[in-house]
Amino acid sequence: MNRLNRGLISSSNHWWAVVLVVVLNFSAFVILFGLEDQFEALTAFPVYDTQNDLTAEALLTQLPLYQGEARSAYLRFAAFDFVFPLVAGLFVAVLWALFLRLNTWRIPQRLLALGLPLFPLIVTVWDWLENVSLLVVLSAGASPDPAFINAVLLFKRLKLAGLALSGAGTSLLLLLLLLNVLYRLSLDFNRRRQSSRAPTV
Repeated sequence: MNRLNRGLISSSNHWWAVVLVVVLNFSAFVILFGLEDQFEALTAFPVYDTQNDLTAEALLTQLPLYQGEARSAYLRFAAFDFVFPLVAGLFVAVLWALFLRLNTWRIPQRLLALGLPLFPLIVTVWDWLENVSLLVVLSAGASPDPAFINAVLLFKRLKLAGLALSGAGTSLLLLLLLLNVLYRLSLDFNRRRQSSRAPTV
């Protein structure tokens, strides 16, 4: 984990790496929801994965839709949905590493050393576990094991909670960085003003 955290910090040091993860994230986003559109065009329903209010009853009601061409469309979506969470997690993780690294205050530097940028990748794991649970449910036919249905709902809740925390964390870290930059600018301004007032000999 320490090696991964160091890798994130190192990536945040290179502008091209930051640009790369931004481009990859938004490209993956477009591809993923393009694949979902293909499924929705066949069924008039979004995929399970993007239904944030999904319940066990709704899952079972929609299960017959995942047949034939719609099933193939979903499997294409599901395959790419193992790529997208990793790309998105790396995108947020590199941003967190960047915001913390540029912040000169002690607490952000401590959080960086403790591995806070790794948190978005935990959300990636929850997303993957939701995906696996859904594939097990779909492979079981008309009568899936309730334990796997509950697993789908559990990992979905964990994923959504993690995404909410990641979004809030990104905003907070950016705000702290902006405050830190303003603080440093004010110190620099005061030093310049004091030096300009200093008597010359």
